[in-house]
Amino acid sequence: MADYSNLESQINTPVACAVFDSIASTNDYLSTLAFSKTPQVCIAREQTQGRGQYDRAWLSCKDASVLLSVRFVFDANVALNGLSLVMGLAVVEVLEKLGVSDAKLKWPNDVYVEDKKIAGILIENSAQGRYQSVVIGLGLNYCLDQDFECDSPWIDLAYLLKDLPAIEDLSAKLIDSLLIYCQLFAEQGWSYFLTAWNSSDYLLGKAVELELNNQKITGKVYGVNAQGALLIEVNNQLVEAYSSKQIRLI
Repeated sequence: MADYSNLESQINTPVACAVFDSIASTNDYLSTLAFSKTPQVCIAREQTQGRGQYDRAWLSCKDASVLLSVRFVFDANVALNGLSLVMGLAVVEVLEKLGVSDAKLKWPNDVYVEDKKIAGILIENSAQGRYQSVVIGLGLNYCLDQDFECDSPWIDLAYLLKDLPAIEDLSAKLIDSLLIYCQLFAEQGWSYFLTAWNSSDYLLGKAVELELNNQKITGKVYGVNAQGALLIEVNNQLVEAYSSKQIRLI
């Protein structure tokens, strides 16, 4: 059974930490808290109403996934374009240190290993006067039951690693990495991470189908631009996608 009672002492940055045995949504919990410039963390053994991008359900089982959210405050003048991509890089760095060498990032917010999803990120932000309050939700497959049913192909750390770290230690490492990358993003902006993104880009060079402006288009991915938008070559023209409900390899 996961025990997060000492989580706050394992995190290298001062944070306000809330731990739950079960909660509807860690993102929703942090969004209800009063504004604070101190980073806030919510972690749970179980989520009953976990959400992914576009209000999709994030499915999980108790103590089988890392389920956490971090609330970080940026100045209002910080452009948040590309932040979800950078948070993916923070997760990949932790996985690489554990020995997962081939983790890739599927634009804009999924982490893939061996062509299967291992983690997803959901970012929600709100204005707070001269500041922007950003809640970063992370779900990472830790040790799922092999009968776990999900529409998308999935993989977990238990399959990838011979020596599985304690879920509490892993969670602390992920929170540390998210906070470090948030601070770097605040100081340097998205362009600082562009080279790292290109080396981790799961879709680069692949043919995809996606929904753009209520139309389905197909084309070849040419990476991302300086604003974090996905670049797709369609009929010899580059098209920029800033969001898409569905991206499918073809």
